[in-house]
Amino acid sequence: MRERLTAAFIVLSVVLLLGAGLVRTYVLQDLIREQVAGQLSQQADLVAAIIGDREAAGGAVDEDFLQPLVGPQDRLQYDAGGAEVVVTGKDYQGEDDDGDGDIAATATVDGAGRVTVSQSSSVIRDVIGRDIGSITALFVLIAVAAGMAGFLIATALSAPFQKLAVAAAALGRGRFDLDLPKTRIPEASSIANALRSSALALEDRVHRERAFAEHTSHVLRTPLTGIRLELEDLSLRDDLPEDAQETVKRCLAKVEEVSAVAAELVEITRRGSLVVGAEVPLSDLSTQLAQRWADRLAARNRALTAAAEGDLTLTYTPGPVEHATDLLLADVVRRGTGAVRIVFNAETEGHLRVTVLCAGRTPESELGGETVDRMSQVRAVVEALGGRVTGEHPADGIEVLLPRR
Repeated sequence: MRERLTAAFIVLSVVLLLGAGLVRTYVLQDLIREQVAGQLSQQADLVAAIIGDREAAGGAVDEDFLQPLVGPQDRLQYDAGGAEVVVTGKDYQGEDDDGDGDIAATATVDGAGRVTVSQSSSVIRDVIGRDIGSITALFVLIAVAAGMAGFLIATALSAPFQKLAVAAAALGRGRFDLDLPKTRIPEASSIANALRSSALALEDRVHRERAFAEHTSHVLRTPLTGIRLELEDLSLRDDLPEDAQETVKRCLAKVEEVSAVAAELVEITRRGSLVVGAEVPLSDLSTQLAQRWADRLAARNRALTAAAEGDLTLTYTPGPVEHATDLLLADVVRRGTGAVRIVFNAETEGHLRVTVLCAGRTPESELGGETVDRMSQVRAVVEALGGRVTGEHPADGIEVLLPRR
């Protein structure tokens, strides 16, 4: 987007310059024509006065006399009583011998004579053409300046949209803590508000589904357990007829079936996909997260070792895992020292266990006055997803257990 905006800014600037240049050239042609016509008029008056003095002295007005009076790019024509004398300068480039297309000025000589001094219209093109090089250089300079200005403006305009693209990708991975831009661009602000609303709605859905699963488990299993216990007590009585005991056994079997179905429904609700199509295998997810941790820790000259265990083909929604591990990483960077070990373990039930351990502790005197409790944030995020956190300090080891979704 930034490159296209920059190119559009340069093209627009060049087009505007070309339009202004064409208008300026048209106006300049008229100005040059008027200036040349004024000079020719003065020259015609001067030649007419010289010819008048020549005739008054009785001298002949011929080509030899007029030749010194004509300029290098001029055409001089003298008409006197039907006789016509024409002389041209050595650089004259008239389009025809009659000089019909020239810029001309006429003056009357005392008596019946008339002097016409003209120049070819190509003089105007020559004057304008002398500045082609400087104009081209100016256009190049302006294009470079426009490109630099366009790049800066395009960067400022595209930055919010690039940040929105990153936030949209994070939401597509199931992450709710979106880093949205604060901008005055109405379109970007509208998109940011839409993404924020979508993130809040998706997070609320996750919380409601977790609450539903817990409530359903309690509501269904508690009375079923009570019924099973009552039936078991009833089946132990000796005074029941044989057919009644058989009925009690069948009821116990049906209660067990209903209990199994309830457990299966709760498990389906818990293991459903958070964002359809966003799941990635543990092998890819662990590699991405380990690389992120390695880059962050390498900037502080700290080593990282990582491992992935269990079924690496199991898929997980990356957003929640990224969110939890990012908060853990911030805590490890702040409160831990030395080498770091992180292990991703896909357990047989499908849960993901993340274990983090670092070599040492940051002295309390170096922690400063930061009041943000990263571990509380980790617990809040993980528990909202139906998981749990074990451990208090990365030097002692921290374990995060997340559901497969």
